[in-house]
Amino acid sequence: MNKNLFRISSLILLVILMNGCIRGYTPDIVLKKDGQPCISIPPDEDFFRRQKEFNILGLDIFQTGVGELWSRHYLDSKDHYYIKNQQCLYFNYKFQTNILYDIGFFSTEKGDEENRKSTKKVWMRYMRIIKKIRWNVAIIIRRTGT
Repeated sequence: MNKNLFRISSLILLVILMNGCIRGYTPDIVLKKDGQPCISIPPDEDFFRRQKEFNILGLDIFQTGVGELWSRHYLDSKDHYYIKNQQCLYFNYKFQTNILYDIGFFSTEKGDEENRKSTKKVWMRYMRIIKKIRWNVAIIIRRTGT
């Protein structure tokens, strides 16, 4: 009984945290010609659609049912990782077809290194690459969900 109570209370706490405290943002994902995804911050991240620079604090890839597959964090690193919206993030990972991935990263706007709290955002998205063969032609389809 204690195990069930612990699981239920943990699940309730997780739902409250995800809905109440952390608002997840959804990155753009498009499939490149090499079959790998291009994951980026959307152009409408800025109301005026300007090209902003973002400081990436950490990148993570999880596989549903397995756990963490790859991660890279730049929080205490002297090497900062800056990108602009619509620029592909560099994940040093070879994505495979028919696997459900949970992609996540943290960003702040460039110049907000002092407190990192005012512009910090958590980006999350589920993604699966599906390759279908029809009429002897390979069709690569990208499916994502939030």
